[in-house]
Amino acid sequence: MIFTSAAFLIFFPIVFGLYWFVLRGKEARLWLLLVASAVFYGWWDWRFLGLIGIVILLSYVSGLGVARKHSSGSARGWWLAFGVGSNLAILAFFKYFNFFVDNGIRLIESVGFHANEPMLRILLPVGVSFYVFQAISYVIDVYRGHCPAENRLSRVALYIAFFPQLVAGPIVRAAKFFPQMEREKRWSNPRMAAGLRAFATGFVYKALIADNLAPIADPVFADMGAYSNAAVIAASMVFAAQMYFDFAGYTQMAVGVGRFFGYTLPINFRFPFTAASTTEYWRRWHISLSNFLRDYLYIPLGGNRGSTLFYYRNLFLTMFLGGLWHGAAWTFVVWGTLQGVGLIIHKAYRRYIERPLRIVERVPKTVYWIFGVAVTQAFVVQQRGLFRAESWEDGLAVFGAFLGVRDGGAGQLTAAIWMVPVLVIVDALIGRRRSLGLHTISLRGRPTLYWSAMGAAVALALAIYPLEAAPFVYFQF
Repeated sequence: MIFTSAAFLIFFPIVFGLYWFVLRGKEARLWLLLVASAVFYGWWDWRFLGLIGIVILLSYVSGLGVARKHSSGSARGWWLAFGVGSNLAILAFFKYFNFFVDNGIRLIESVGFHANEPMLRILLPVGVSFYVFQAISYVIDVYRGHCPAENRLSRVALYIAFFPQLVAGPIVRAAKFFPQMEREKRWSNPRMAAGLRAFATGFVYKALIADNLAPIADPVFADMGAYSNAAVIAASMVFAAQMYFDFAGYTQMAVGVGRFFGYTLPINFRFPFTAASTTEYWRRWHISLSNFLRDYLYIPLGGNRGSTLFYYRNLFLTMFLGGLWHGAAWTFVVWGTLQGVGLIIHKAYRRYIERPLRIVERVPKTVYWIFGVAVTQAFVVQQRGLFRAESWEDGLAVFGAFLGVRDGGAGQLTAAIWMVPVLVIVDALIGRRRSLGLHTISLRGRPTLYWSAMGAAVALALAIYPLEAAPFVYFQF
């Protein structure tokens, strides 16, 4: 079920009405949200419910195991390994089985042998990467003592399956979410207004902006050989904007829906287009994933402790595995590799060039910031083109287009790509305030003007939105 679909527009009012106007008490409302989450996720394919049920059960049992009193350190370690390893095994099987089989067949055929296509093809469950990571974080946080183990299976189930953020994040930490389940929920007009504002903004981002940028970029990536290098570069720029407004739109809608039921979800974006370095970019883009990789991979690997070589190694491995998390394709492997290299280059630049030469002190801050933004965003746009490429050959074509060494076709991107910087600037103007905390949005200032403009934007989005809602980009991950 998609937030912008007709099914959700029927589903949500029913759940909302039962939650606030029929049911009373914490437990009844919790069970309603759990049932609603099962309906929401099972809407795609009822078989997915069995998989998420297994993830919930494994996490619940593992959490109790690592928290058992009087258990030896080795016993707790085994339970931790079981909880993390079993969830990673589920993710690896469903996400990478087809990838390894296909590449194995190609390897066998490359040395002159014949290999039959496998009979088994694995369907990738929607959102599996997100809820598996959330399950893993719960087990690890219980082991580290950041939150107590939950004795009630229903609480663990709702934490992992809470429908607003189930299929595309943001990734929520147990220590932040479990206390919210225990608080009695009371109606609050400011909270409802904040939720409505977040949902409406996200809907406009998705329906009015992202879904109208997609038809501009899609034809180029569908037949890159027919388009010039300039068209490929422009399409990469358009897709970078599309992906941001699509994913940020989903996050804002998720935050808004959470607020409608009295839950606060974490911020996932702090306007990444103002990032002046690759390091800053990953502090602004998909923040919940960046924090997950930092806390559960980068720091356990050693973080910035030890020698410079090990520090760079840890950065590289973190981003390499982050790229592989995004998808089972060589383009994502290369994308993650380049993200790691980009971080290493920035760290080395700051250490060996910027600080010794005191560049920040010698160059006006505004000029230096503009230069940093330009270089960073050029890197981001090129990487988004690789991210969007449908094959390894298309990925190489993107590289060639940016380097100017590719022999492209004569096709041009004639669509009004000028709208992309305009949209980015508009988002920057409202994003600065929003980045301070989407869940604390105030209606001070000019609420009448805001709601009038937002109502017009929503009406326009509804008017041009297709009958069949387009899926969000990150649903494939």
